[in-house]
Amino acid sequence: MKVLQVQNIRYSNILNGVDFDWHQGEIIALMGANGSGKSTLARILSGLIEPQGGEISLTLDGIVCNWNKVNRWQEIGFVGQHPRRQTIGATVAEELGFGLLNLGMDSRLVRNKVRELAASVGLEGKEDQSPATLSGGERQRLVTVAILALQPSFLILDEALTMLDMRAQTTVLDLLFKARAETGQLWITHDLELARLADRLLVIENGKLVDMGRFNDYSAHNERGSIDSHAEVHVNSTSLVTKHSRTEIVGVQGQNVLLDQPVLEWKQTNYESRLRLNMLVKAGEFIAIVGPSGSGKTTLLESAIGLILATEGQLIACGEAITKTSLNTLRRKTRLLLQEAGEYLIGRSVYHEIYYGDSRRDLKIKTPEKLSFLKDFGLSVSMADVAPERLSGGERQKVALAAALRTLPEVLLLDEPLLGLDATSRAGIQKMISEWGERTILYVTHDLREVLQYADRIWLVENGNVVLDCAIQRWQEHQEQFQAAGVRC
Repeated sequence: MKVLQVQNIRYSNILNGVDFDWHQGEIIALMGANGSGKSTLARILSGLIEPQGGEISLTLDGIVCNWNKVNRWQEIGFVGQHPRRQTIGATVAEELGFGLLNLGMDSRLVRNKVRELAASVGLEGKEDQSPATLSGGERQRLVTVAILALQPSFLILDEALTMLDMRAQTTVLDLLFKARAETGQLWITHDLELARLADRLLVIENGKLVDMGRFNDYSAHNERGSIDSHAEVHVNSTSLVTKHSRTEIVGVQGQNVLLDQPVLEWKQTNYESRLRLNMLVKAGEFIAIVGPSGSGKTTLLESAIGLILATEGQLIACGEAITKTSLNTLRRKTRLLLQEAGEYLIGRSVYHEIYYGDSRRDLKIKTPEKLSFLKDFGLSVSMADVAPERLSGGERQKVALAAALRTLPEVLLLDEPLLGLDATSRAGIQKMISEWGERTILYVTHDLREVLQYADRIWLVENGNVVLDCAIQRWQEHQEQFQAAGVRC
């Protein structure tokens, strides 16, 4: 039996004396607010960065191994927040086989193992595809099963199940539980439902770890006040509200827009057989878009901003047929927040990222009003001059949200905007969304509970088609269909 012993680990002003023992075969859930140091600890444990104080030791049956001579890549597997960063193979098959070949496995055995691994996470038939063509959830499955196949003694999953629909998450969890006898696991998560499945819960606060023991009774822990900031935040699905009068006139970028007028209309469109749409969105509507991983939800948003163009049919946006020559008009009126938005930041500082596009002179003037806008997204004023790459994944997500929403366009396209956010941050963003009643919003999510209070309609996407379009008030009539598609309700 192996034990990883972490003693008094320190790093910058983030970790301030972290201590815990992690036993092979034990599943630990690690929770904490955005920026609390969870990912930093994960990178230290996996050997990606070195601690500035303290030590880590590995014992085998009570005998201490020389940590500097341990092959960490074999002993400790790591699946990060952003699977896009971890894929190196030109194809899915190469990605799955790379580690196995490096372990010395015979190439014929590897080919058979690759087919088995792909099938185990629903990627059969996609072995020859580039990982770049997969959805976020499919990439998470790919990276997780590729690392798991190496049979590490310890495995760190840093928000590695966030992009998965419920069916895919169940599949991956089954694989993780089957491997638990030989593989200790550290699940970094904001999801209390996942945390309850772990053997032990650790919460990081003020740079130290608080051991909460087994997480059988959340209420008991919450009474102690130790993790109340990580409570689940979901709206009451029975308290639906009317956002606005459907005859209201609203001002958008200096124009008057009549609610209920068509804003987006796909007329028998076909996008290289990946997506087929014949749908209409009216001004001021909030459309929740749900469906399993890889079903075409992100592709739908990409079509709405012209990142892909129809090979058949036509998209009409704000009364204008979309062609290559009219894309600039479309993109001035539409804003897309990408999945893993924190990966696409280009500003040299948080402030520069959010106010990117302002004149050079305006960028030099940090007005109180502009700095106050950062606070609306849970970003402290002290972060204004920090480079985005120095932030945690959740903090980068908030920066991307702030940049996307600074100048509210006519149409907002949001692809899993709450990924990686702690409960407090999620609640703040959801409150902001509740105040956007006059905006046209297409919102992709795997969790209907995020949008039940705000949405007008729900589109269920499967295999590149909208197979269900229902009013929000009637969602419970289709609950079984949603759940069968892996949607959380």
